[in-house]
Amino acid sequence: MEDSKAARILLRAAEEDRFPQSVILTARDSVALEAMAERLAARLLELAAPADAKVPSLQNHPDLFTLRPAKKMRQISAENTRELIRNIQHSPRFSRKKVALILEAERMHTAAFNIFLKTLEEPPADTVILLVTAQPYGLLPTIRSRCLTFRFPDGAETNPSPAVSEWVQLYRRWLDRLTAGVRDAQTVSAVTMSAFGLLTRFQETLDAETKQTWETTKANLPSNLDDDQHNALEEGLKVTVRRRFLLEIERATHRHARDIAQRGEPLPAAALAEAVSHLEACAGLLRVNLKEQTALEHFLLYSLRLWARR
Repeated sequence: MEDSKAARILLRAAEEDRFPQSVILTARDSVALEAMAERLAARLLELAAPADAKVPSLQNHPDLFTLRPAKKMRQISAENTRELIRNIQHSPRFSRKKVALILEAERMHTAAFNIFLKTLEEPPADTVILLVTAQPYGLLPTIRSRCLTFRFPDGAETNPSPAVSEWVQLYRRWLDRLTAGVRDAQTVSAVTMSAFGLLTRFQETLDAETKQTWETTKANLPSNLDDDQHNALEEGLKVTVRRRFLLEIERATHRHARDIAQRGEPLPAAALAEAVSHLEACAGLLRVNLKEQTALEHFLLYSLRLWARR
């Protein structure tokens, strides 16, 4: 993300002291996006710091105000939004600027959105508001219309872990077997059992990836997070790891369709579109708490019918 056009524009704007007051930062990879947002915040605060002063760490900077989802529902409440608004009304304590960093901004409660709207209409002096979200259309249109939006790369350059790569290879081989032909009961049984094998391994891989990522992440968390914020952050990270995994499945499906075309066969554009559409529908159901295994089971069985040749 740091080499993207959006990052270059914003970093240059910070250096030239012409950074917009209200900005939406968005990308599909919310972990990388949050890191990019923190880099921008640090840059704004460092540039605005008094000359030859020792700059506090970002986690403890008195002019950085972070708002993130909390509690089991993983929402940003109206009460916490009011507290943020009160904090940014005061003059900066160290830098010449203040930064309000709102993570997973789409998780704002409707009341919080409405409370925050007036602040976006008339931001306090010397304040930059960064709304960070992987789902920009989860923000109210009135919020989006009052901010400049910068979209970052979706992480296509990021290499998946060895465990995820291994699962994706098994999935590709399964698709290849389907397109080679399913003409008898024995083959139908084999590919169906393979689908359920993929399903079991998907859950095991996802759980292991989530645990490993959380262990790495929590070591670098701010010390001032309360239990509700801590739990909400862990849940949010689980969603991000799952989203990355589903993105790798989508890419593998694209590569499968491309390989068919490269063999001189007609590009299965309709099948590809249906597969991606169904995967996105499953991802949407996961956001409303459908079980992961149930969602992927639907996708794999749908794929079996979609790609199998008889």
